[in-house]
Amino acid sequence: MATHLDFPELIAAADRLFGINNYLRFAIAPEKFADAIQEEGTLWVTNSEGFGIAFGPQANALASWERFTLPRNAPAPDQSHIRGTWDFFARSLNLRETKAELPEPASDVQIANFLEAHSPDASVKPGDPEIQLWTTLLDQSGEISAAGAIVKWQSGELCLASIATHTAQRGNGLATALVTTMVERCEELGAKQVGLGVYAENYSAKRVYTKCGFTLMNEFTSYSRD
Repeated sequence: MATHLDFPELIAAADRLFGINNYLRFAIAPEKFADAIQEEGTLWVTNSEGFGIAFGPQANALASWERFTLPRNAPAPDQSHIRGTWDFFARSLNLRETKAELPEPASDVQIANFLEAHSPDASVKPGDPEIQLWTTLLDQSGEISAAGAIVKWQSGELCLASIATHTAQRGNGLATALVTTMVERCEELGAKQVGLGVYAENYSAKRVYTKCGFTLMNEFTSYSRD
């Protein structure tokens, strides 16, 4: 029997069904929550903008949804097209009471130029309001070798975004060093968990995240109605 849930009931159900690092904990902001339906082990969630997310073994799209995300093993709904396939990773954190000494980060102009050259499709850029801080690795000449942003999603949870390395320096462990440092910064900020999204085909990035202690939580396909 289907049951409607309020926001606290939704988060409690998601934690119970899918673990405390589940995507719903990261994705849904209380002020943008509209409705949630639970039937056995499946959840259907709608936000105030009409966007839908379904989780669980019976996940499918509600008829009212124009844009929605489903598990990748769910059947594609009729009269819809795929917007993208991507994976969600997360890991639990430990509180760090002391902050490590770090060199001064690169300037916003340097970061913007670096991303334009080496990751033009980066999801966030300097100046975006969700950015909490940038982490950069510099070479001996002071130029950026790798960069990434810690962002706060609408839910209040921290996520890593726009992780990029210099195209001529890839394969040298820079991404692993960068992500490790970013995780430490999240711990210093007091976060209990951190997440990230990555294109499903980005296998090299997913290997780095796994090496850095992240767990693959969800494999998604995002759709919109024709």
